[in-house]
Amino acid sequence: MDWDDYKYFTALSSTLSVRAAASSLGVNASTVSRRLELFERRLGVTLFTRSAKGLVITPEGAEVVARVESVAKDLGDIEGHLIGRDKKLSGTVRVIIPEVLALSLLIQELPRFQNSYPDIELHILPSHQGLDVSRREADITMQVTNNPTESLVGRILAPTAVAPYATKSLIARLEKNNGDLDHSKLPWVDWVGDSEISQTCRGLLKTHVPDMPVSISTHSLLLHLEAARKGLGLAFLPCILAESDKSLHRIEAIQPVFGPPMWMLVHPDLRHTLRITVFIEFVRDVFSRRRHELLVSGMPNLSEN
Repeated sequence: MDWDDYKYFTALSSTLSVRAAASSLGVNASTVSRRLELFERRLGVTLFTRSAKGLVITPEGAEVVARVESVAKDLGDIEGHLIGRDKKLSGTVRVIIPEVLALSLLIQELPRFQNSYPDIELHILPSHQGLDVSRREADITMQVTNNPTESLVGRILAPTAVAPYATKSLIARLEKNNGDLDHSKLPWVDWVGDSEISQTCRGLLKTHVPDMPVSISTHSLLLHLEAARKGLGLAFLPCILAESDKSLHRIEAIQPVFGPPMWMLVHPDLRHTLRITVFIEFVRDVFSRRRHELLVSGMPNLSEN
């Protein structure tokens, strides 16, 4: 299908004159005649007959006119429905985020966003579903990575830190039994994941307690965090999840380290869409206000990195 054929046909059906159609289209009359001939040949019907007074549309041509007008109306409806949508504070924002981060950080902040933007519907998608913003399966993704997706645009929300944590009750019980706290002899929880942040945690575990007794291992960060909360062992955890958790206590004998940073990325086509930009600014504000949970005492100053 060549949409130009319908453009030439519409000009002819409205003027019933090759010359008038050519004038309205800004082309030569011979071009209009040639396009009409090719169009009729492709359809296998005669759309116009010639008379002394000009063109006369055939029944087949009249049917094409009716169908073209219907299509034009549908296209106009689509344009009218979509025009200006990117400039409105309404619609759906689909966000891919690690589930544990959504539970510990974002969900508790969302009532404030809802109050400010009641016509925006948030669709929160866990990152383990493997959806792809590049293919427009979602609008925004939050990734903890040193290698953000190149086809997307965005910037770092914040650096992240990783440190060892345990329940206060576990530490108190072991200190009471042993008279001191030797973390190399304590049970540990191991996070066996494929993500960059899990590799950071596993690397720290092997460095600081290479012969540690592992009490439990899991592929899920959510389960890893919960195991630490339940006192099943010490665990290296992202500080953003553990630092504000009242059930956990950071082991200060091991210094926290930087992990891969937290990125917020968006499809390039959506970077100026208003409902997207207000959500991005909202999340940036959340991270700014809770910065103390990202970098803890013992971390180098950001200006040095």
